[in-house]
Amino acid sequence: MPSNLHLLTRACAAAALLAFLPRQATKSPCPPEAESAVAAGWRAYRADSIAVAGKLFLTAERLCPGHPDAQVGLGYVALRQDRVRIADSLFRAVVNQDSLNGDAWDGLTLTSWRAGDRAAALGAGRRAIRLHPNTAATRSVLNQLDPDWDRPAGGRPPRPETLRVDARTQGDFFQVPHANGWRTFYVNGVNMGVALPGKFPSEFPPDSTTYAGWFDALSAMHANTLRLYTILPPSFYRALRGWNQMHPDAPLWLVHGIWTELPPEHHFNDSTWKGDFRAEMRRVVDLLHGNGNIPKRPGHAGGRYDADLSRWVLAYIIGREWEPYAVKDFDQRNPSPAPYHGRFLETAGVVPAADAWMAEQCDYLLGYEANIYNTIRPIAYTNWPTLDPLTHVTEASGDEESAWRRKAGRPLPRDPIEYENDAIGLDAMLVHATPINPAGWFASYHAYPYYPDFLLYDPGYDTARSSEGRSNYFGYLSELKRHHAGIPLLLSEYGVPSSRGLAHLQPQGWNHGGHDEVAMARIDARLTREIRESGAAGGIIFAWIDEWFKRNWIVVGYERPLENTRQWHNAMDAEQNYGILGIYAGIGSSTPRLGGMAARWRALPSLMENGRAAAGAPSRIRVGSDESYVYVAVEFAGRAGAAFPWRERSLVLALDSYRADLGQMLLAGGAVRSDVGFEFAASFRDTASAELRIVPGYSPYVGGDAIVDGDDYGKFAHRPITTVPLRDGQFDSMFVITNRARFGRDGRFIPASGYNRGRLRYGTAAQSSLSDWWWDPAAGMLELRLPWGLINVSDPSTRTLLYERTVEGEIGTATSDGMRVGVLLLDRPAAASTSPAVIGALPTVSGGRWRRAQFPDWTWKEWTEPRYHTRLKPVYDSLRVLWGSKE
Repeated sequence: MPSNLHLLTRACAAAALLAFLPRQATKSPCPPEAESAVAAGWRAYRADSIAVAGKLFLTAERLCPGHPDAQVGLGYVALRQDRVRIADSLFRAVVNQDSLNGDAWDGLTLTSWRAGDRAAALGAGRRAIRLHPNTAATRSVLNQLDPDWDRPAGGRPPRPETLRVDARTQGDFFQVPHANGWRTFYVNGVNMGVALPGKFPSEFPPDSTTYAGWFDALSAMHANTLRLYTILPPSFYRALRGWNQMHPDAPLWLVHGIWTELPPEHHFNDSTWKGDFRAEMRRVVDLLHGNGNIPKRPGHAGGRYDADLSRWVLAYIIGREWEPYAVKDFDQRNPSPAPYHGRFLETAGVVPAADAWMAEQCDYLLGYEANIYNTIRPIAYTNWPTLDPLTHVTEASGDEESAWRRKAGRPLPRDPIEYENDAIGLDAMLVHATPINPAGWFASYHAYPYYPDFLLYDPGYDTARSSEGRSNYFGYLSELKRHHAGIPLLLSEYGVPSSRGLAHLQPQGWNHGGHDEVAMARIDARLTREIRESGAAGGIIFAWIDEWFKRNWIVVGYERPLENTRQWHNAMDAEQNYGILGIYAGIGSSTPRLGGMAARWRALPSLMENGRAAAGAPSRIRVGSDESYVYVAVEFAGRAGAAFPWRERSLVLALDSYRADLGQMLLAGGAVRSDVGFEFAASFRDTASAELRIVPGYSPYVGGDAIVDGDDYGKFAHRPITTVPLRDGQFDSMFVITNRARFGRDGRFIPASGYNRGRLRYGTAAQSSLSDWWWDPAAGMLELRLPWGLINVSDPSTRTLLYERTVEGEIGTATSDGMRVGVLLLDRPAAASTSPAVIGALPTVSGGRWRRAQFPDWTWKEWTEPRYHTRLKPVYDSLRVLWGSKE
């Protein structure tokens, strides 16, 4: 178990243990001195003087052998000292003498729990509760083991005689029951993706203790709502019910989704597909009422769902981000729009087929819950800006784009645009609750600040301002809320990731990635405030943890094999880095960190060294890796305690990632000829302009020279991604196009844009979570970390990297034969046209040449179980302060 999760478990145990204190001393014929020692022992125990308490209990036991209260006290002391077996034997000795000793049964509850014996812990806990029913601590443990431990047998809960409303909408907001009626409930929520490293998205943590620890952290952050996309294991619902029972005044409300994939041929009325979708609705409703028994299926959670969470379920959100082409196709196949009149939902007259279909499915779910459990709550379907009902003048369809390109004489697109983001829409305002539906209806949107492009370019959004300044995002939210006036608008996904990689640029810099963790916290907090300022009913931030299995369009083609993305962390993949709880590669206590931790870098294996290196020259190269990065440390002779002389010297670190006979063999402006070819070269001229460059043809992306007059169309046929022998000294920029060139439907041309992903950021880990390198003056050492995804490693867990042998077919890969690293220390010539001189090198340069025999191969071990550790990111504290304010 990862260390942070282990600590959460231990913290829960310690909290419960402190609450297990005897209610009264057992009457016995023991001498008064023994009773005094027992009483003093408990006073010391309550004061957390465990050693003193142990001595006093031991004194009492010696004065009166077999004294039950002394033995119970010794048992609790042993538990605090992690001597679980000794504690267990002491408690058992007491209950063998007196089966009505509730304090000993409390102790046995803990020792069984700590030993992992759930059945024994449940049995002991039930005995303890019968002896003293009001012991909150025992109930806490039982609720974590099985929140329905006290539920009478008999299956389905009794059906209420009248329709029960667990939550409702009222105007623009949600409301929840309160002692004095209903109170307005603003949603401060977190999306709960829960796939840990090494796991597929359907492989959920089975241990309720994991979830209970997360709930503690989420509540401390002042979150009041959790959202699930799909069914999780029974342990999640048991843990949440138990947590809410222990916190009745501040429960964690649940918004539950019903997941599905697209229907075959976009036929939403396909009987088999729709039947499966509705079956999933019934499963969700049943399990939330503690009445689910779901057979385990591949890719799905299952088991006995007996935790009744229904009174804490705020709402349902059905479906997924529907692709616009599927909705458009369905509407075109059903060209005769019709109204929908259901039991709980109906449309305002004639509506498009897809809108009526959404209303029908939501009505079905409401009807099922009302029929079986006589309960109702708000419902919505998933929507996103791509399918909003608004009109966007800068978002052309494919046909409109082609027409404008012909008129302007620009090249036609080689590939279609990713989606037609304003060709079709779904409109929640076409649906409303019927008079017999007291729970209401709302609109749910996944809306991020950087996509689609109309959020960036539409004139109204581009000039909009919130109370904090210019904000395209606020402009969009404000228009979206105006359209949805009178019903709650819930932003059920939003946020930015703390990834090194960047997938889309945004005018305020709220990009799809490229933020360090401090910037992520600042941006997420502002988005959260602007959601509220727009008049929305709340927001549910994405997401609780970093999930390594996720993938983003800009890198997905280069993460191969695709099923292994879960095994490693790609810092270049924005989708893997949204978490509030960061999940980091390696072992937290030994992972190299930039700045002030030279010992960790010196602990890396030595790749090569030169014990006779001249003063100031590179003397040793160390290389290591984890599930995220390759780490390179270069030590310099005689440089300890000195700054690097950037005005007189520069550095080049050359990396051969595949086959020594391939790659660039001419370095430093021709000063060095090499038998080893290098795919990458990192140049360090000063702390502001370091850059990693790549040999032509091996970049997965088209460089900046592919943008002609601001246009990128026709420039994406980049096959094969390969490395060949080169002797021209050329390396290319690692520029990538993130925002394609486009025409708006109003004829406006918007140039392409992107960024140089090879730029290396200087700084310590404390200064930025995205720092790439650091010169440690105290150690005289250059520290560099390179993400696997930046150096074309497509799956480090199997030592797989990009290398294509043919032009056709899928992107090709090869197995690494090891890597080779060299370092050059160069002078800074006075004239720009003069090649630099080599001042020092590792391995040494002889006659202007590097020979193959001088380069040892660096390889790394494959893995099947990734190592990782966890840490809360700064966004946790930003949201904790924001959500905890009384504003």
